[in-house]
Amino acid sequence: MKKFTLALLLLGLPTAQAQVSLNIDLEGSWKVVGWTLPDGVPVKNNLPRLNFMGNRVTGTAGCNRINGTVKITGNTVVFSALATTRMACAPAVAAQEQVFLKALSGRTLTATRAQDSLTLDTGAGMLNIRRMTVQTP
Repeated sequence: MKKFTLALLLLGLPTAQAQVSLNIDLEGSWKVVGWTLPDGVPVKNNLPRLNFMGNRVTGTAGCNRINGTVKITGNTVVFSALATTRMACAPAVAAQEQVFLKALSGRTLTATRAQDSLTLDTGAGMLNIRRMTVQTP
């Protein structure tokens, strides 16, 4: 049986014993560029940002800072209840923050990543996110 399993592995064929689940890589900084979430629309000059560092997530919801923990298993992303600062924001940005936080805080999302693009599926809508890169002169 060992030789048969080894042969399947060498050929790249799946085996019952060789189930490997790779976690989606979210390390770094990301900016929300749009969403299809109910009850709100993103505010162009105050788009949320997320920074993933190991099991920590920080960023902004548009006006207020956020932080919490995240667990990534395969393509599943589980956010803790996110803590936020409580600054006064413009009404449209405050509404955006409520929708954004409701979509992430304490929720399990499905992630799909293609190079520098990331889609987080909340079950009720999608967050479209792009990796932020540093431009060199």
